[in-house]
Amino acid sequence: MKSIRERETAEKKRLEKWQKEFKNNMSNYTYNSVYTISNPNVGLGAISSKNIADAKITIGGSKNGSMRVDVPLIVNGRDVMKELDEMRDALLLLKRDVDMEAKYPKLKKIKDEYERALDMYTTFKTIKESKK
Repeated sequence: MKSIRERETAEKKRLEKWQKEFKNNMSNYTYNSVYTISNPNVGLGAISSKNIADAKITIGGSKNGSMRVDVPLIVNGRDVMKELDEMRDALLLLKRDVDMEAKYPKLKKIKDEYERALDMYTTFKTIKESKK
């Protein structure tokens, strides 16, 4: 038992010493809240702001997380949002205004009815063509 108590005492002293060293090291640490990205595709200082409220890119640290980009998102020289808009137009998808749908529920109802009718006519057209 004596040797166990001696080891416990030695470990407590070692822990206290480590905590003091850690505290001293952390007091010398300075946090810089300005981030910059140096990337030839993005440019210098793409994410740099002295004030977090002015940031054009924000990342939420909640359980599900989120990222908001209020500037054009360029990947390998291609504008991602422009590409998505072109795909939506090529697929003949309806443009939606979610805020207006929330304000006027009938808009969503009409959109849903249109999509059901389009699916029905597309199905009929496919069946008709397969019978030929």
